[in-house]
Amino acid sequence: MSTKEDYQEFSNKLRYGLEEAERQLIEDTARRDGELCYGSSDGKVIHVPASKVLSERNSGIARPKDEPVDGTWFR
Repeated sequence: MSTKEDYQEFSNKLRYGLEEAERQLIEDTARRDGELCYGSSDGKVIHVPASKVLSERNSGIARPKDEPVDGTWFR
């Protein structure tokens, strides 16, 4: 990897892989009626049902309105 394009391609592949792993984690946890833990900007740990994360992620909601949570699924 000697060029900027090579690094960008590697970065894109890495991000894709991480997002795919996150999606699988959320789906598997939701199937088991489990919870996911996220950290808020003030350092608190928030437990969110995986089914809620999955439904909001699939519907395009930026983040849960009642819980200030940081994470990559906020887009």
